[in-house]
This record gives sequence, structure tokens and C-alpha cells, in this order.
Amino acid sequence: MDFSLSGNKKYLLFSVSGIYYSNRKRIYSSSRTAYPMDNKDLFTHKSTDYSLCRPSYPFVAVEWLREKVDGNTVLDIGAGTGIFTKVLLPYFTDVSAVEPNKEMRKEFSRILPFVSCSASSGEETGKAADSIDLITVAQAFHWLEEEKFKQEAQRILKKNGKVAIIWNTRIKTAFTEARDEVCRKYCPGFRTGHAGKRSAGEGDIFLRESCYFQNVEVKNFPNDFTMDKNVFEGIMRSFLCAASGGS
Repeated sequence: MDFSLSGNKKYLLFSVSGIYYSNRKRIYSSSRTAYPMDNKDLFTHKSTDYSLCRPSYPFVAVEWLREKVDGNTVLDIGAGTGIFTKVLLPYFTDVSAVEPNKEMRKEFSRILPFVSCSASSGEETGKAADSIDLITVAQAFHWLEEEKFKQEAQRILKKNGKVAIIWNTRIKTAFTEARDEVCRKYCPGFRTGHAGKRSAGEGDIFLRESCYFQNVEVKNFPNDFTMDKNVFEGIMRSFLCAASGGS
């Protein structure tokens, strides 16, 4: 898998598919796939599979990011079970997280009991103004209300603060195409684009070329990931389109 992330200063934004630097002056509007519950409840009953089977992120990417950030205060938004948060810890001394899903937070606290993870959202973090050096959003930007997130990021970031939006992107093979076809068959809203509500091509254009980001720099890192049958099945169960254990 390729690791993508993007970055910027305050009023500049990191984005994914590599690293993007950009000024954010206007928000991009588009319709979002409708789901029958609030975003905070979407991954209920999926936390164990998510934690055990979803891929992590390469340390070299965070090493690169560390060089771009002046301070040590980091907020990981939509942290889930803490997969990316854990990678941040060797490089930053003051890391906290927000995750609105109760079961995901419980798993996060089991794995990283010494890291604060509040029940807040990316649109309302509860953090003080001008308090954060770096905001990270790994594999979660597509769940945010973009305009509200932009306003919140501008509020809580310090003067030279940065935002990093990160995705693991899937390599296309005959196997993954067959898997995606199954997902599309049973979940009409299934999308494989790294911006969720957009296709991969649309998402890349948005991150690189829309007015939400400007002066974008993209940085990609290799992230090899090997699956056995159990991990593959766990990843499939962790997808939003999969039936939840409580349903």
C-alpha cells in the first residue's frame, strides 16, 4: 500500500495521497453518501477487527512530518482505535486524540491507556484556541463536514500550526477488483476513493487542485502489508458496508 498525506501551515493544509501543502480559502461542496445513522455510530461493533486487522502507517512518513512541524502538541482527529496515534508517539511529546465512537474509544484506551482520547469530533474538538501545533486526520477526512472542520482547525492551530491528512491507498489487482465487486454488490454506497464520497480520481483532484487546498505538495511512502485469510476476513468485517456484530 502507498501511504499518503498532505500538509500545511495554519491556513495551509496537509492532505493525503502523499503530502499536500495548501492554503485553504474556500470550501468545496459536494453531496455525501447517506448512511442510516450518525457518523459517530457507524463503526460500532467493528473496533476489534479494526484494531487487529487494519494496516498501520510507516514511521518514515511521520519522520518526514516531524521535520515540518515546530512544536510537539499534536491532536489526532477521528483516531479510531489509535493506529496512527501510536505511530506519532515516538516523535511528539504531547499527543492527544478525539474519537466520537464509544467502542472505538474503549479499544483506543485499552491499547494506549496513557494517551487522552476524548469523545469529541473533528468539527468540535473541545481544544483551546491557538493550542495545537499539528492536526492529523488518518483515514477519516471523508467523514468530516469539511467547512466546519476547516473552521475548527483554523481556531485551534497555533500561528505556524499544520494539518496532516493521511490515507493508506489500496493497490489495484485482480484480487482487489474482485473484492470490491463483492462490496459493491451488497453495499450500493461502497466507494474505493480515498476521499470516500469521491472516486479516487475526484479525490486526488480535490486535494491537489480545489480551492480548499492551495500550493499543494504531495508526498508518498511505501507501506507493505501482508494478509493471511484471518486478517483479510477481519478487514472485510471492519468495512462500513459489512454487517455489524450487533445487527
